[in-house]
Amino acid sequence: MVLAYLDPGGLRATELARLSGQAKQAIGLLVDELEALGYVYRRPDPGDRRAKLVCPTERGLDQMRTADRIMASMQDRHARRVGRESYAEFKRVFMDVAVHQRRTVSSD
Repeated sequence: MVLAYLDPGGLRATELARLSGQAKQAIGLLVDELEALGYVYRRPDPGDRRAKLVCPTERGLDQMRTADRIMASMQDRHARRVGRESYAEFKRVFMDVAVHQRRTVSSD
């Protein structure tokens, strides 16, 4: 949930919570666990020294690259099965539904 949205340059935990649709407290706990496991570290945000950025370690970057390769392979396999245009349309519709759901949940 964290590594999927994490930027190599780092993001604030609040931004990770927004992107993932998770509560800030849940993201905080996950970041704590990932930090203890050596996947991320925290550093001061140069734009606001009071805030912290969550940044991937080399281990975290390796995990992110591996996940990207796996996802690309899965998407390519599905696109070959149903056709590239059909798969692109599926992804467009699915993303629209996901964004709408996230907005609906966050406005409740």
